[in-house]
Amino acid sequence: MKCLFLWYLLAIVFLSTANADGLCLSEKQQLSNVNDWGYIDSIIDGDTVHLKDRRKVRFIGINTPELGHHGEASQPYGRQAYDALVQLLEGHNKIGLTYDKDKKDRYQRTLAYINLPDGRSVEQILLSKGLAHSIVVPPNDRRIKCYRSIESQARKANLGLWRLPENKWIKAAHLSKKSRGLRYVSGTVLAYSESKNSIYLKLSSKLSIHVAKKDKKYFPNFRLNELTGKALKVRGWVNTYRDRQLIHVRTAYDFELPEL
Repeated sequence: MKCLFLWYLLAIVFLSTANADGLCLSEKQQLSNVNDWGYIDSIIDGDTVHLKDRRKVRFIGINTPELGHHGEASQPYGRQAYDALVQLLEGHNKIGLTYDKDKKDRYQRTLAYINLPDGRSVEQILLSKGLAHSIVVPPNDRRIKCYRSIESQARKANLGLWRLPENKWIKAAHLSKKSRGLRYVSGTVLAYSESKNSIYLKLSSKLSIHVAKKDKKYFPNFRLNELTGKALKVRGWVNTYRDRQLIHVRTAYDFELPEL
């Protein structure tokens, strides 16, 4: 009886993870949505592969740490993400590709959600292991709610890359001046300003959120000019422009506002 009860508990945990609180499609549903099938030629890193038909495929909705090439060092957990993908695809060189609104990016890579022949989602597995960040590159956002739910579970469990200091939530005033790459920042919007092509939400004397005006359509549920004085969390890529740091955000999915 104890053994049966243990198996019951494991089944419940598995199902809750796989379904991600009901936000994710079942494996059967995902397979029914597959638009195309391809055959793996080589694996570049945790989120990119080459197919035998010469297409280079970038997985939609996730970003794994970079794998070092030509003698360069890999980013933390880059090798683990690569190894996990190799293991997943071992014996499964055929993969299902499901497209979103944009089928190619500016580098002419094919953009697709990836399923194994048995229906399992490669992106969901990597996210559940803490080996990938969930990201949105609009307009391809069909599965982001599912991916964010799985990512949240991995973050709470402190798995993989979520153990790294740079992936913890940090207050805007405490962000290092040398910080680069994807970061998770909390703060209060101190001021709103615009230029010809950009919108800025000031979080500290040296850090502002940057939104390109061409991306305003991806913020349909609230007005950016009404965020002054509001506390929020934001994820985005940080770099330095002139004398200030900018955290670049392209979609409302990268904001968390307690008030909303």
